[in-house]
Amino acid sequence: MPISVGMRQVFNTSVGTVEVMVDRESRTVSIYRFDDRHRTVAAAMESWDHVDLLDVLNRQAGVPLTEANRIAAAVREQNMALGTLAERLAPAKRDRGWSSLENAGIPLRFVAVVLDALIVFLPLALVVGLMTGGGYRQQFAGQTNVGINVDGRAFWYLLLLGVGYYVICEATTGATLGKRMVGIRVVGENGEHVGLGAAVVRNLLRLVDALFFYFVGFIFALLSKRGQRLGDRAAHTIVVRR
Repeated sequence: MPISVGMRQVFNTSVGTVEVMVDRESRTVSIYRFDDRHRTVAAAMESWDHVDLLDVLNRQAGVPLTEANRIAAAVREQNMALGTLAERLAPAKRDRGWSSLENAGIPLRFVAVVLDALIVFLPLALVVGLMTGGGYRQQFAGQTNVGINVDGRAFWYLLLLGVGYYVICEATTGATLGKRMVGIRVVGENGEHVGLGAAVVRNLLRLVDALFFYFVGFIFALLSKRGQRLGDRAAHTIVVRR
């Protein structure tokens, strides 16, 4: 629970102590985050009339999404007397969307990719390989080797079907089979359902993110507070828990 001293509120979070001070005369809000030694880690000062509390707390102060949402709600409640500012800071469409959602995290997203590969793409590769004549049987020294080559036309067919699979699943339900199994989904940065255009952009850039066994996507997601890989940034999407 916050400790209120005038217009100053103090919150204990998983990333340290957060202090929010609202100056009603100058109509400004100051936000500070301190570490366990009470050293300033992050600070921000914004106009109360134009501030997006949730965005400042999450992006600039580095407070996790769920905790930032709780703090923003408490600060709004404490300062409802500011009239038109209360209307400005009431839960807007953007806040109602992703503010109450929890970021999926990189490990769950990796598991979803592996599940899609095993459950969807491996059988699909076998079918495409056989349909394009990639099956082979070799006999050597009394031994028989049987397999399927997925190259040439088969590779391009598989690539097209793979991108289409991701686009259709995410544009219709927000999740592929793998994502459903681990309980995550794709939404817009505003928390709304992902449209076809965003799904196309996101998954065309998946071809870049997937380079070096998704190392490129891993680096982009690691450097993003919302865990956004390159495709997410371009399509303005985030992956959250269901």
